[in-house]
Amino acid sequence: MEDKATVKKILVRGPNWIGDAVLCLPALEGVKRLFPGSSVTLLVKPWVEGVFRCHPSVDRVVVYNEDYGGVRGLLRLSMDLRREGFHMAILFQNAFRAALIAFLAGVPERVGYNRDMRGPLLTHPIEVTPGIGRMHQVYYYYNIVAALGGWDLPGSLRPRIRPPEGVAPFDVPGPFVGMSPGASYGPAKRWIPERFASLGDRLVDMGFKVVIFGGKGDEEVCHAVSTAMKRPSLNLCGRIDLPTFVSTLSRSSLFITNDSGPMHIASALDVPTVAIFGSTDPGLTGPLGERSVVVKKDVECSPCFERECPFGHYRCLEEIGIEEVMDGVRRLLQGSLSR
Repeated sequence: MEDKATVKKILVRGPNWIGDAVLCLPALEGVKRLFPGSSVTLLVKPWVEGVFRCHPSVDRVVVYNEDYGGVRGLLRLSMDLRREGFHMAILFQNAFRAALIAFLAGVPERVGYNRDMRGPLLTHPIEVTPGIGRMHQVYYYYNIVAALGGWDLPGSLRPRIRPPEGVAPFDVPGPFVGMSPGASYGPAKRWIPERFASLGDRLVDMGFKVVIFGGKGDEEVCHAVSTAMKRPSLNLCGRIDLPTFVSTLSRSSLFITNDSGPMHIASALDVPTVAIFGSTDPGLTGPLGERSVVVKKDVECSPCFERECPFGHYRCLEEIGIEEVMDGVRRLLQGSLSR
């Protein structure tokens, strides 16, 4: 590898999922510390752009949009990047295409995991060991920085983000609790909508407004929660973009969510967060914020990491009662009020 002082322009291919985008932020901070004075450009899909726009470790964002689709788009993107003269490409995304773009862009040093048959395209292929697969996902990304010599750098591996400057939150008068009943991975990560609704009614009775958040694909479940509630709620699913969501969520008193991208955003904002887990493992993808409570049932078949229950019963979610989630709500609210 070149002398660190000569690495002035770094291209980072960011993850495609919102949760992963948040979890790679400590690694981005590590890149900045490892290569002081360097300029970091993020290449990311449009739906995660808002995670990186307001982060101090990112100097510039290039949006990998539909204009770069297909073979012609890939070649055009590669040539656009070649003109930038990057010294290093760090690939947090695992796809073959990410390595191919960096190779065609003529980036002399290309760092990433040796998977998806892309090893020959990398100058610094990193092996995916069994150990890294058993650690929290935040370490999966930071391990790339470690391979470049960054394990001993100071700093926390807890992701942190701040509300984007100049982006006004959606106007919600009075204290409110946010709820995110969706999860893009599949139904094995979604707690029962009627129970979200009952929980929402109890929160309204406690004096909070309830705001339901969701993105593309969450419309049905968010509508189900909203219509099942006996008390009024505000359903913002599909009505605000990601930066506005971040700005609005930062003002909430509490956030109740499935294992999802919004869960990681809330935790990184230091919003008190109750996270409900079904088919996945909080030890691998759980929230890392100090003010987080995980609710999970240890049934014999969980975690299975499947999108849909292979047995058809969804017991890992069915057995989580409203009162158990409410216990987490009370614990966090008491802690918030005592601050």
